[in-house]
Amino acid sequence: MKTLRLLPVILAALFLTSCVGYEAKWNQSVADYRAGKIKAPEGPWEGTWTTKTNGHTGDLRAIVSKAPDGEYDFHYHATWKKFLQGGYKVKFPAKRSGSTYRVDGSKDLGIFGAFGHKATITPSRYEATYSNDKGDLGTFSMRRPE
Repeated sequence: MKTLRLLPVILAALFLTSCVGYEAKWNQSVADYRAGKIKAPEGPWEGTWTTKTNGHTGDLRAIVSKAPDGEYDFHYHATWKKFLQGGYKVKFPAKRSGSTYRVDGSKDLGIFGAFGHKATITPSRYEATYSNDKGDLGTFSMRRPE
């Protein structure tokens, strides 16, 4: 019974630790981008997500970094209804054509289902469509932080 009373405290601590960790990475990524140390598709992106099938929407930030195997890590942090938030990481390959990158991949996110992602990333814009095996379809629209 004592463990059940501590569960909200434990979950809040894990959530806050995750947010603090993301904020530190976000701030460093923004600083590196502004200093000219990183270029598309890597670095910080911010904007919104919208699920077309149900109208849900929220703020979205992403930190993109090149993985040692040549693919790209996408670390997303999203809000919903201004007070719920969460994040997840996926790794996808990207194909370069001039200054544009095309990203196409999918990942099983456990209870959230399989996540499909197709993006076009230029030096200043990040536009993507997403879907899951539960039938949700949506978009990400992001730009560089100001």
